[in-house]
Order: sequence, then C-alpha cells, then structure tokens
Amino acid sequence: MFNFNGNKKIFFAISLILIIASAASLLIQGFNLDTDFAGGMAVTYEIKADCEVKDIEAVVSEALGANKKASSVQKSDNGEVIIKFGYDNNLKTDAERATFSAEKIEAITKHLTEKYTNVELKNKDVVSPSTGKELARSAIWMSIFTALAILIYVTFRFEFVSGVCAVFCLFHDVLILCGIYSITRLAVDTNFIAAVLTVLGYSINATIVVFDRIRENTRHAKKQTYGEIANTSINQTLMRSINATITTLLTIGMVYLLGVTSIKVFALPIIIGIFVGTYSSICVAGTVWAIWKDTGVKAKSNRK
Repeated sequence: MFNFNGNKKIFFAISLILIIASAASLLIQGFNLDTDFAGGMAVTYEIKADCEVKDIEAVVSEALGANKKASSVQKSDNGEVIIKFGYDNNLKTDAERATFSAEKIEAITKHLTEKYTNVELKNKDVVSPSTGKELARSAIWMSIFTALAILIYVTFRFEFVSGVCAVFCLFHDVLILCGIYSITRLAVDTNFIAAVLTVLGYSINATIVVFDRIRENTRHAKKQTYGEIANTSINQTLMRSINATITTLLTIGMVYLLGVTSIKVFALPIIIGIFVGTYSSICVAGTVWAIWKDTGVKAKSNRK
C-alpha cells in the first residue's frame, strides 16, 4: 500500500510548482486567444480539390504575410474550409479593421485560387472583440456557477470540508490546464471552454469516488487518524481511478489521433485535463481533507 499521506509534501511541491508556473505565464504573457475571443474574421471557402489542412495553413500564412498565420483552419468532408484570422493589434477603428480584412481576404482568395484553381468564397463573418469579451465573461461565470453547484452538492452528500477540498482541486486542475495552454501558446477558442467544463465534470467524479470511500472508512475507524483514513481510502480506490483514466484516455486519444482538426482541438484540452484531474483526485484531494480534519482535531485538543 502506497503512503500517499506520508508523501504529501512531494505531491504538494509538484502542484505548487505547476501552479506558480501557470500563474506566472498567465500574468506575463496571457493566453494565445483565438479569433473567437480576440476578434477577427471567419471566412468560408469551398475548395473542389484534394487538399490538406497543413497545406491550406501554409498558403494562408503566405497570403497574410509578415510571419502571420491563421488562428485556425477547419476542413469538412464536403470540401468547405473555414479560415479564421485576427486583426493587427495596431488597428483601433472599425474602418481600419474592415480595410485590413478586405485586403487579407482578397490575398487569401488569390493564393488559394492559384494553388487549387476551383475555389469559391462562400461566406464572411466578422467576430468583434466585444463579442469575444462577452464570450470570455460568460465562460468565467459558467465556471463559477459550476464550482458553487459542486460545493453545494458535495457538502450535502458528504460534508462542507469535502466540498471545499473538491472545489480547491477543481481550481487546481483548471489553473494548471490554463497554464499549460499559456506556456505552450496553444490557441484558446470556444472548444477550450467546452473542454474545461467537461474536465470539471470528470475531475469531480473521480474526487467523489475517493470521498465516498473516506466517508465509509470514517464510520468504521476506531483509533486511526484522518491521515491514515485518507491513505487507506485512496489506495482502495486507486485501481478504479487508474482503470477509469486509462479507458477514457484510450477513447479520447483515438478521437484525437483519427479525428479532424476541429475534433482534435476539442480533444486535446480534455486529454490534458484528465491527466491533471486524475493526479489531483488521487494525490491532492484526500490529503488536503486529512490535513484540514487533523488540524481541527489538534486545535480542539490544544483548547482543552
């Protein structure tokens, strides 16, 4: 039986390093925001020729110039290609953005036509920065409401301490996931928001399994400390957590490997989140609960 509680300093040190690195990256360089958040254009083409996304990305990058590239290129089975690109940071007015967009769309169309010949511009959609800000605001509120709902649910089912520990682990998971995206400069779009909410659900499910076992073991514990109860409970649920993680990763991993680009950008944050969520459920949640409970017992003893 592995002593998770006895090695909590190691696990907390790993979490602390990841949290500090994530927070520092978010404060210093922030996110690499996709057009959905930063504003820009979403242009739809129909290309009646065999083409790969990476080839289209190269063509678009050449058309945009100045070492710029599309924030995303998505290709459907019917030949439609959606190209998103952002505005230059020095553009301040709508008129300047409109002129910039018209020039870049014309350049993209020209370059695509030269390479694939049969290219038709189907649609042009403007994504304003204000729309992106509203989307980001909605995502933050959704995450807050989710955390509050989880706190209420876990408190009702177990106890308040377990609810706070569960929400702490969710904050831990989301912060590290965001930090990884900031450090690696992966584009943050609407798929990322959906994936974060999915990860919140997966992570809390794994955490509840541990707390459920802790509750059962606490009822029958005699002279065990809360740290010992947590350690026993984590080990009893360890194989269940690992097996659930492996089967989930096999499924979502195949989706990432075999899926189209639009599916991959949704699957990637889920894969990262599953790793982080499993780590926090096994190595952090139970030990944080044990520290809180044992500290309370010691405080009561000292008062007596």
